[in-house]
Amino acid sequence: MERYGDVGDVIVDPNSALIIFESRPHNIRDLVRLNIGGHRPGLKLLKNELDSRFSAESLELGVMLAEDVFCSEFMIKSAVTIHFQERKRQIKITFEYPVNKSIMKYHVEMRFQDMDKGCIQVNQLGSKAEILIQLRFPPMFWRFDSKLEGSNPQKWSANHSLRRAVDILKGGDITGLKMRDSPVESNPTNLNAKLGRWIVFRLVIDHRCIRNVKSLVDGARRCNLFKENSQGIEVRESSRVPRPNMEAFKPLAFEVRYMLESALSFNYIVEYDLTAEVAEIFCALEPLKASMILEHIIWNRQRIWNLKDYLLTQAAKLKTPIKRNVSDQCVYLRKVIVTPTTIHLQPPTLETSNRIIRQYLHVKDYFLRVEFSDEGNSKLWSKDNASNENNAIYNRIFAALTQGIKIGNRTYEFLSFSASQLRDNSAWFYCPESGNPTIESIHNWMGDFSRIKSIPKYAARMGQCFSSTRAIDNLSSEQVRMIDDIEYNGHVFSDGCGRISEDLALMIGTELEKESMPSAFQIRLGGSKGVLALYPTLPKKMVQIRPSMEKFTVKHYVLEVIRTSSYISSYLNRQIIILITHLGVPDEIILDLKNKQMRDLAKLETDDTTAIKVLRQNWDEHGTTEMMVEMINAGFLQNQDPFIKNLLALFKHQQHEELAKKARILVPDGAYLLGVCDETGDLKEGEIFVQVSGSEGSSNRRIIEADCIVVRCPCFHPGDVRVVRAVNCKSLAHLHDVIVFNTKGSRGIPSMCSGGDLDGDGKVIWDERIVKKVKQHEPMDYSGQGALAAKDVTIHDIKKFFVQYAVSNNLGKIARAHLALSDHLKEGPSHYKCLKLAQLHSDAVDFPKTGIPAQITPDLRPKMYPDFMEKPSEMTYPSERILGRIFRECSSGLEPWVPHDYQQSFNKLLVIDGHEDYLADAYECKAGYDREMSSLKNQYGVKSDLEVMSGFITGIDIITNKKDHDIRKAIRGAYGGIRRKWRKELEEEFYAPHSKVIDPQNQPFLERKASAWYAVCYQDLKPGDPYTFPWVAWDILCTIAHRVRTQQLTEEEDPTRASVSGDEDDVSTVIDLAGEEPLENESIRSRQSSAMMDIALGREQGRISTEKRHSNLRILQQYTHSQFITGGLTSRTWRGPQTTPSCTSLTLAVTMQKLTSVEPSSPVKTVNSSDMEASLSAHSPNQSEPRPLRIAVTLRTGFQAGAMSMELDVDDKALHEVLGY
Repeated sequence: MERYGDVGDVIVDPNSALIIFESRPHNIRDLVRLNIGGHRPGLKLLKNELDSRFSAESLELGVMLAEDVFCSEFMIKSAVTIHFQERKRQIKITFEYPVNKSIMKYHVEMRFQDMDKGCIQVNQLGSKAEILIQLRFPPMFWRFDSKLEGSNPQKWSANHSLRRAVDILKGGDITGLKMRDSPVESNPTNLNAKLGRWIVFRLVIDHRCIRNVKSLVDGARRCNLFKENSQGIEVRESSRVPRPNMEAFKPLAFEVRYMLESALSFNYIVEYDLTAEVAEIFCALEPLKASMILEHIIWNRQRIWNLKDYLLTQAAKLKTPIKRNVSDQCVYLRKVIVTPTTIHLQPPTLETSNRIIRQYLHVKDYFLRVEFSDEGNSKLWSKDNASNENNAIYNRIFAALTQGIKIGNRTYEFLSFSASQLRDNSAWFYCPESGNPTIESIHNWMGDFSRIKSIPKYAARMGQCFSSTRAIDNLSSEQVRMIDDIEYNGHVFSDGCGRISEDLALMIGTELEKESMPSAFQIRLGGSKGVLALYPTLPKKMVQIRPSMEKFTVKHYVLEVIRTSSYISSYLNRQIIILITHLGVPDEIILDLKNKQMRDLAKLETDDTTAIKVLRQNWDEHGTTEMMVEMINAGFLQNQDPFIKNLLALFKHQQHEELAKKARILVPDGAYLLGVCDETGDLKEGEIFVQVSGSEGSSNRRIIEADCIVVRCPCFHPGDVRVVRAVNCKSLAHLHDVIVFNTKGSRGIPSMCSGGDLDGDGKVIWDERIVKKVKQHEPMDYSGQGALAAKDVTIHDIKKFFVQYAVSNNLGKIARAHLALSDHLKEGPSHYKCLKLAQLHSDAVDFPKTGIPAQITPDLRPKMYPDFMEKPSEMTYPSERILGRIFRECSSGLEPWVPHDYQQSFNKLLVIDGHEDYLADAYECKAGYDREMSSLKNQYGVKSDLEVMSGFITGIDIITNKKDHDIRKAIRGAYGGIRRKWRKELEEEFYAPHSKVIDPQNQPFLERKASAWYAVCYQDLKPGDPYTFPWVAWDILCTIAHRVRTQQLTEEEDPTRASVSGDEDDVSTVIDLAGEEPLENESIRSRQSSAMMDIALGREQGRISTEKRHSNLRILQQYTHSQFITGGLTSRTWRGPQTTPSCTSLTLAVTMQKLTSVEPSSPVKTVNSSDMEASLSAHSPNQSEPRPLRIAVTLRTGFQAGAMSMELDVDDKALHEVLGY
């Protein structure tokens, strides 16, 4: 059939065959007369008005020397065609090229997502026309190979005969599979065509096809790709352009050469820009300054047309650069992305550190993170076993692993990879230059892996050392003990779970700035991994590890924490919704939850009460929503502050988008928690213990007593949803914000939930409407396959396994197939195909440990997809199930988020006296903070500082294989390092001697400094200016706002309420607590304003509500931790170690008793709020009349024995007003 035209697809049925041509066939008259087995073919014209396809006289590849000058590097004139495919959102170009005595046919795919606005221009050339296409990233090149066949014998497609190409071959290795012996380079010299660098395509169209160009122009306009009013292009042959002298750049420091290669790799400059004059400028610049200029080029993502002038201008502008300083737990590291045709070198990026980097910090610049990706922003494709269409790509990966990667004068060699890196096709490389530790010595330091005889497990255990962690404390061997696993009926119920002492848990909580002591920690310790649960009876600093946690042996006792337990709101997702609706939960219940969430989101920006309620329902472990709630309470939303207004809009957008695209529906009666085992053995089979904090903190912890469902993601089998009973168990009351699973029964609950252990988290839902409708299904057997054994594992074996995983990883394909078939098939997830896919997914999850890939067969591949999966329209049907309804209802009105420039009146009340002393320093700090935020924002292609700071990411624009969740996690981790650094910069000068606690006497100065940070950011705020800097100190600014706001209200209500006298440093304030005339000897003298005391003591008209009283007590806590009441003080002591850690969470105990000679009687009423308690004792029997009460205030750091104590007298009536009695 090929003699009649380009055949696109052939589909064979038992009695017929369908042949689809890519374009109108040649000689249609002869085609319809064809006799095939006594039958003449029928002919049907499939008209596609959105596509245009025509021939070109020539195709040239090259670069732009100027905006109107094209340098032609490579020309093809044989069988060139261009096909503008608007439906597929791509441009396809085909051509032929002679190799030896044969003709090679090539196929080029350019995706619209890799193009910028206005990247296509068309110019008239007399009777001809030229089309110029400028790409952001190299396109995908394919070579036609008739020997290749697809996996389905009943269907043939032209695409099945395409083999990926990394070069346009001119002889010798015509297969494209031959390995190269030299390291992989960013600018190799042994290629016939530099497909990674030549990303400008010029096509000349002769007069016979001119009319076809109009349809391409119309399509490009519709897709916003056409450049209007373009001028003619000057074309220069590369042979006539002076070649750059790269030798002149060799004297540059490595960091400058790296950044120069980085700018070249992204095509922001081209080699022809590297003249001798440019080399002289670079050599004259300080290396740090030169690197910063080049980094600015890369992060701006704009082509520099005159590099010489740009360098001179920027060098004159840029002041002496300051070397970056980061928090102890973060580090700047270099990362490169290896694609089939090039290497993209990224500037050093901020990363959370790991064990290896901390150990070898002195040579951190010699470590390199390497990610293997397809062109643009595409993940590497896995392939069928019978296919070798991508072998050229996988051979390139193996070449990098075995030969190394050369950058400048360094050659980086493969080191290892973590489990998450394996999933993302990335690894660690290292350059063992003379004098540096060798790769072998690093491997030896990591641990003893000799007992592991499985290649995948060997690689996985080495990878534990590269997990991103926070180092907490270096324990001794005596502080780490091995205890037995809890086994019952042949099952290990404590799989992955150990114990930790209270002292050590307190230390971790302090280090990680947690408001209260966490109950569990996901950790790495030597060769062990898993979760440690709080065990109060353990002495001092003690950890107990179980055999199920130990993966290899090494004498390394630094306790490293990945995350801690915390309360996180529970959300449904597509996988869970498919399973629970299949198990009996009516659609209406899910839709009701969705509709309520949508109604709340609609009122989020206009109703403070709704905003606070929604934010508290979405409490996050990073504290973003807590900050937003406190800012609203402090009045910033009413003041139209752009930061909180835009944060609310951003939060609303993300919630709305995730509802539409992920069916992420909030379940208020649920939580997302770490899992631990029941050490007491008190829980019975099928029971769990859950005590949740919610958004109100530790004082409002609630023990759940109800039937629940427990589920872990990913979940594909109906038996992954387990119905359990949550009970009250007093012996477990010390554990909160975790799911405690029983350790008795026929099988552990975690092993039934997607085959998990206790080294992870899960969702627990106690919403009665959902739970009572679930009809539990038998769990799946997740025992899995054993790992493939090997005699002695070598690093070469690990390199081969890395490539094998990239080739055969079908995890994503299986998950997508299950989602589509569960929606399409009547039986849903219980259909045999879905059950088979659930088993395959389990096998695919275990692939990194077993080395056995999961193979998805053609019969399990969907033919059509539901609309909520957003596939091309020709492959899509409107889903009638609940996910389709959610998608269509929530997608309506969803627009891209754009930050608003709200009209903002500068809040002068936040600018307090004395801030002027800190203004000069504040300007300098803001400049440094903004630089780091801009760098982090550009590193991930994030639109705004707000997204980086909040973690509400709306989109990224980088080349990466990482999932959205992992990218958000990385951004949050990196921003956490920036925040900690600048918070330390804010506070450090005010610490008490030899501690990290703010000296109470310095609190006013700390507020002045925070006020200065606000002033330099907001005083002259213009549209587009960044304004996240002062909110590093959001809690301090909220404190100032509360005080000022309350003082205003107080003065408006009763101007005579407070009289202030004295100078600024010695203010004595007299306050009538009873609301009557001041009583002799019953006043409180304070260095604080009357407004502060009004907040603390809750001056209200009439009785105050319990909620208000709790709020006032929390505010009292907030103030008293730093501004201590000194008037009327009878005692104030400080005891405890001088090295008390920073007080990020404080516990205030307020005890009230009569000033009598007798002992107080039992308390009659107790108020609990957040982390404080207030108790009122009964009147003494022999007391004839009310006497003033004494309040003893003991301020304790959340995680330290030291305490601050003070006593002050107030009258009885005032106390009653405070507590609302």
